[in-house]
Amino acid sequence: MLASALHDIQVGVGGTPASVAWVFTGLLLSSAVTTPLLGRLADIADKKKILLCVLVVVAAGTGLAGSATSVLPLAIGQVLQGAGLSLAPLATGIVRDTLPARLLRRGNGIIIGSVTLTAGLGPALAGPVIEAVGYRWLYWGAFVLLLLIALVTAVALPPMRPHRRGTVDWSGAALLAGGLLVLLIGVTKVPDWGWLSPGLLGSVAGSLVLLTTFVAVELRVEQPLVDLRLRRRMLGITALLSFVVGFATTLAYVGIPNLVAAPESSGYGLGGIATTVGLILVPFGVAGGVAAAVTGPLDRLLGPRLVIILGNLLILGSCATLLAAASSAATVATAAGLLGIGIGLVFTELINVVTGSVPAERASSVAGLPFVLRSVGGALGSQISGSVLASDLIPGLAVPSWDAFTTVIWLTLVVVAAAVVLTAALPARSRNSPSTDAKSTELGNSSIDGEGNRKWVR
Repeated sequence: MLASALHDIQVGVGGTPASVAWVFTGLLLSSAVTTPLLGRLADIADKKKILLCVLVVVAAGTGLAGSATSVLPLAIGQVLQGAGLSLAPLATGIVRDTLPARLLRRGNGIIIGSVTLTAGLGPALAGPVIEAVGYRWLYWGAFVLLLLIALVTAVALPPMRPHRRGTVDWSGAALLAGGLLVLLIGVTKVPDWGWLSPGLLGSVAGSLVLLTTFVAVELRVEQPLVDLRLRRRMLGITALLSFVVGFATTLAYVGIPNLVAAPESSGYGLGGIATTVGLILVPFGVAGGVAAAVTGPLDRLLGPRLVIILGNLLILGSCATLLAAASSAATVATAAGLLGIGIGLVFTELINVVTGSVPAERASSVAGLPFVLRSVGGALGSQISGSVLASDLIPGLAVPSWDAFTTVIWLTLVVVAAAVVLTAALPARSRNSPSTDAKSTELGNSSIDGEGNRKWVR
């Protein structure tokens, strides 16, 4: 919702465009650090307590940012809200603990469907709220909702006692956080540094060193932050596919909004205001939410490989639709809907594959990995798309040329097409029971007791 309010926020806190942009960069960087760490904590501690702590932290950040009158408290509030990215992985872990195996995919679909649906509806709601009562109510509305969710969680959710006690791999957390931070900082500075600048090349090299060290550490420690020994190839493929999903999402958050907002004199733009942009993105959220909810039945019918291929083909169809006739509002809305369906199917199925391929005691930490890679892909895709659009402007209009847009669309198309080939390495069929790898087999069969806790029987 805040994308529509950037100018109002800048005026409200007396900031500059650069300072306000870094406020949102801080949220992204914070989420890259907190998601894997909180996922691991949820594996070895009571998930209910971890969930409540995250809700309180995010609510505090929302309240602080909503009341901020200068850049510093706004930045701190946004950084605190970065912990909110871990809510979806935490939820998948809770679903794994409380639902029978036959309902896991349906539960994951509801979670991802909610995320996709609200991401599409947010921009449509933001415009009228800002015009009616001001941007601060975007924060205060979320603040009240978070408090209500925390209250319901405290009352309704049973204790989520861990399957086994363990420790946090702090060295792995530091290496993973450092590698992602260095990479994302470099990517977000591309508009200032350039794509071949020493700063960016140095950040990429530093990130590779840290992440390679992270992998080496995770393969050696007894209780790693992310157990890369569990179906290593499977996790690698799902991580890459999650990156592609994030990259493709750039079309919804950078490509389509800029295309709709461009004046009609550009030859392709629709001359839309923020409210128009939000309404055209509604099909993205609604279709994505529905697609995520029906991924479970599709998985049983087609298997994960075909579901992910189908989703990627729909994303390719969205790109083709935009290339064919982008100057029509109906066409752009159709492309947004196809994009939402494709992303909803692919990402929900990726979560199903990940959570179904690891023992229950690793579900939260491993489920967080696709979300982190999706954010990294989104950050990289946004910066690449923004740089391409800014590099080719129509003289006298200061808006991107149609050639710049087609470059962004073709780049997305090539990345997604490569993902279709990569999907061939995934299993053709899903298992209908919890993971049966070595650790899960060692634990034995599980059942749910009266308090909603999974009990393992050797």
